[in-house]
Amino acid sequence: MIHRRITACSLSLLISLSLISNSSAAGFALQEHSVPGLGNAFAGGAASADDASTVYFNPAGMALIEKPEFAAALHFVFPEASFTNLGTTTLAAPTQGNNSVSKEDAILPNLFYVAPLNDDLAWGVGLSTPFGLATEYDPDWVGRYIARKTELKTVNLNPSLAYRVNGNFSIGGGISYMKADATLSNAVDFGLVFLNQFQNGGIPVNAQTLGIAADIQANLGGTAYDGGLILDGDGDGWGFNVGFIHEVSEAVRWGMHYRSEVAVDLSGTADFEVGALSGFLGPAFQDQGGFVDLDLPATLSVSIYGDVNDKLSLMADITHTWWSSFESLTIRYETSSPPTSVIPELWEDVNKYSIGASYRANDQLTYRVGLAYDESPVPNDGLRSPRIPDEDRTWLTLGVSYAVSKTWDIHASYLHIFVDDPMIDNSNHTAGQRLVGRIDATVDLLSFGFNKRF
Repeated sequence: MIHRRITACSLSLLISLSLISNSSAAGFALQEHSVPGLGNAFAGGAASADDASTVYFNPAGMALIEKPEFAAALHFVFPEASFTNLGTTTLAAPTQGNNSVSKEDAILPNLFYVAPLNDDLAWGVGLSTPFGLATEYDPDWVGRYIARKTELKTVNLNPSLAYRVNGNFSIGGGISYMKADATLSNAVDFGLVFLNQFQNGGIPVNAQTLGIAADIQANLGGTAYDGGLILDGDGDGWGFNVGFIHEVSEAVRWGMHYRSEVAVDLSGTADFEVGALSGFLGPAFQDQGGFVDLDLPATLSVSIYGDVNDKLSLMADITHTWWSSFESLTIRYETSSPPTSVIPELWEDVNKYSIGASYRANDQLTYRVGLAYDESPVPNDGLRSPRIPDEDRTWLTLGVSYAVSKTWDIHASYLHIFVDDPMIDNSNHTAGQRLVGRIDATVDLLSFGFNKRF
């Protein structure tokens, strides 16, 4: 039934609202957990252990930190996604509406603390934002039936321990508690819902309903029978991370880090505005609760870090993300109408490859540069939506660090992401609607932070 598919697809976005093209990493992940690391495109993430942010990238690195240390940062994200319509239709009729641009800036904070307990044991804790950001399109744009506003905020609390097994091998691990809060909205074409019910006997045939059906047919793709849906939800989940670092020599080390999948159970409310057809469809679209289980993907990183001399360091990383855990969305409702729905996503596992370099100009000033190639998990144009207009992307990063004193460092980094123009030809997300177009997307990011050693 069209109305059931529309409500199911709309409520499914209570979760997929986090699938935002403007996140810094592919899919809907965020990697901004270290300002110096960003300057190197996180190329040495699992091996560098430069500061307290190693709690997130590899807790084994805490064993390499000799004094208590605090690291804090703010990351300012400036995304833009511009949609160009290339033939969007409603039941084969052109959908009315303009192109639209989403420009939802965001600020991402993170905090980390590490302290040695003795020569071999250290502990730490991190507070960061691993998934999220936001998009918002014009209310009457051509893709309004798939997305208007999308917002996701996550917070991850990650206490950890590290142990130096011997002079050149350290291990570490931690637990993660993740809290998520989400809001989204989109239009609903209740004209299509009416036609479906009318054709299947759910609405009686009389002069009035015949006239409405004829008017809907004559105005397919218009806004006269539009309504809306606003969804709010929150939830939490638990996971873990483990890793090791092997110091091959005083100059070279490599590390491996695994961060587990986190199952987040979201529950929320679905608020409908039926509009002109509320007298016929209002009883079927009552405000109610909805429940979705989302598996946030596991990752595995392998990094190497080496000091070429006392001024130059080089690093590299490969990170694998199991996005195939996002195979589908299963949506359960508070009532039996609509029934449980399964929305296919069919994302694929992907890799991110990065290289970086740091140059210590003197005892106070360090310059950083990085380059990364980040694969998109979205398998094809038919499964891509304006909530998920993700494509392969290339990172270019620059950074600088300044040692104010022996105990204070300040950092700044810049990231520009070049996104391959995502194409959308999607008729899978909302029944009767086919969204066809191109997204021109870019992301710029400025990060500022400091480290304090005690």
